[in-house]
Amino acid sequence: MPDETIKSPEVRNNEPSEALFKPESIAIVTSTFYPGWYEGEVKGELSADKLRGDLALQTLKSAQEQNFQVVIVDGGSSEAFKNALEQNKIYFEMQQQQGGYSPARRQGIERVESLQGVKVIVQTEPEKISTVSDCIQPGSLPILKGEADIVILQRDEESFLTYPKLQREQEQKSNKKYNDILRSRGLLKGSDPDLDFWFGQRIFANTPQLRELFQTTYQYDKGNTAIDKTVNVEMYSNIQFFPIVAALHQRLRIKSVLVPYQHPKIQTAFEEGNSTFDIKRHTQRRTIITEFVNFIRYLEKSDKSRISIKS
Repeated sequence: MPDETIKSPEVRNNEPSEALFKPESIAIVTSTFYPGWYEGEVKGELSADKLRGDLALQTLKSAQEQNFQVVIVDGGSSEAFKNALEQNKIYFEMQQQQGGYSPARRQGIERVESLQGVKVIVQTEPEKISTVSDCIQPGSLPILKGEADIVILQRDEESFLTYPKLQREQEQKSNKKYNDILRSRGLLKGSDPDLDFWFGQRIFANTPQLRELFQTTYQYDKGNTAIDKTVNVEMYSNIQFFPIVAALHQRLRIKSVLVPYQHPKIQTAFEEGNSTFDIKRHTQRRTIITEFVNFIRYLEKSDKSRISIKS
């Protein structure tokens, strides 16, 4: 990977990992949206909001118990869910100011600027309990040691097997496609490890340049094709995919770290064979790769790109 790095303040390479890793120096940024969540046991048929809200509460309670700093941007969850956050003393919940997945995360990253002592920002989906329990420490250490600016967590085959079959196949296929494109454009070397792009967690140093990388907003000039109707860079690309490609272009150091992530069994069982989720994943794959290719063209200053910085 490229040599350049932006070191966080007070990085010391010779300290043991246990001394370097202090939970209070880690800020977890996430967003919630469970308008249909309710407290207590499942009533009737299990809904996605109930399932995901329950998982989110487990994740956030775990983060709080481990003394991580937590920033939650809520996009309109039920009052019951927000009351549950308060009852569990899960703080830094903010009302989302602008709709969309990427705007929520940008708002959270901006909030981190006012927190004290944060060296590493972890951007994660709130339902991924194993990220908080198993992955934050190994994912943060390369940044704390000054070895990386951004860490992409890497799942192994055992981890992928905990996912619904179609999701597993789609994400592995998409990862291969993305890495092949990056190598063909010189953004990855042949000897560089593949990056697990489709694992949505992003860990990066809390520096102005890295925050700006994740807070820059791009727009897509839509045409009249069928794929253009599904394009929405404010969903995932602006906050999860474009910053990583831009970092490679800027020759920042990105490190792949293998982690023992396990997808929630109850979520896998709920989504396995569910046509709603299957259709969503097929659409996401086609849409995001269109946005991805156009963003690389933008970085290459190609007239064929439909991406520009939003004014």
